[in-house]
Amino acid sequence: MKVFAHYFKSEETGNDYRRRTLLQFGSSWNVIGSVVMKNPGSAAPLKVVEDGNTINHLQSFDVDNTWYAFSADTTIRMIEQLFTAYYQSSLDGIVQVFNLMNVRDPNLERARIKHRQAVLPFSKTTDEDIRQLVAPVYLGWANLGQVPDFMEDAERIFHVVKEEKDGNYLHEMFEDNLFYHPYYLMGQGKNRPKSQFLLNAFCQNTTSPKY
Repeated sequence: MKVFAHYFKSEETGNDYRRRTLLQFGSSWNVIGSVVMKNPGSAAPLKVVEDGNTINHLQSFDVDNTWYAFSADTTIRMIEQLFTAYYQSSLDGIVQVFNLMNVRDPNLERARIKHRQAVLPFSKTTDEDIRQLVAPVYLGWANLGQVPDFMEDAERIFHVVKEEKDGNYLHEMFEDNLFYHPYYLMGQGKNRPKSQFLLNAFCQNTTSPKY
């Protein structure tokens, strides 16, 4: 797996941001899914992408900002497990990662404090991000979608995925959904009944999965 993303550091606040993250599996550049989570965690920028062939592919996603190669943290590995379960095979293509908040910090409360100091327009989800979603789309922002600063964006994304991106695994009412973070769904909570239900619901794209 290779990880690419845009990286920015604010000189004014000291905040750093990761956005438009792409996880490439195999050699294909076709998008095979998307996930929307809370905020970027510990995955760190490694270097600016300089390989011409790679840049050409990345610029088909976004030509206006510099692309960086990133390390992969545990959550990114859990996303790989999630989509491997969905496709029931090794992955070959791009899984897009978006977040309600683009402030990079593994501590969510600290990230929320930093977000309040943010001055850059992409500190939160943008309309462009939402337009870039490609099914299947897993929504895994946990409880952050219920926080007032992010609830409006979360509900908007929920309706787009439910109504326009074939998100039939989602219940009709926003508040009836679990939105488990992939780290919990595929990690410490993977054997719990609600996690098993949600994983099978996503993989089968239904609110009444068989397992």
